[in-house]
Amino acid sequence: MSEFVKVARVGDIAPGSGTTRYLGTTPVALFNVDGRFYAIHNDCPHEDGALGEGSLCGSVVTCPVHAYEFDVSSGECLTDSAYCVERFEVRVDGDDILLRRPEP
Repeated sequence: MSEFVKVARVGDIAPGSGTTRYLGTTPVALFNVDGRFYAIHNDCPHEDGALGEGSLCGSVVTCPVHAYEFDVSSGECLTDSAYCVERFEVRVDGDDILLRRPEP
């Protein structure tokens, strides 16, 4: 069974913004959508843009490289359905934001 790992604190990510954290060696884009936290793989599958540095509007992040849009709650690409990004399970425990480490 995979474990949850602390990656941030609730106060680290303002509502309507995102950041990049690491789960081991995996870069993860972590977002605060109106107090709910979502995590997706940080690398845009189109051109490897850093999604954690993209602009967030509601639950949609726009890649800073070529403006591909992804729903942070599902990982679905809204620009081209051929793309999607891996999602990570998020848990909030007090002020800690935890992500589930993927099974090896």
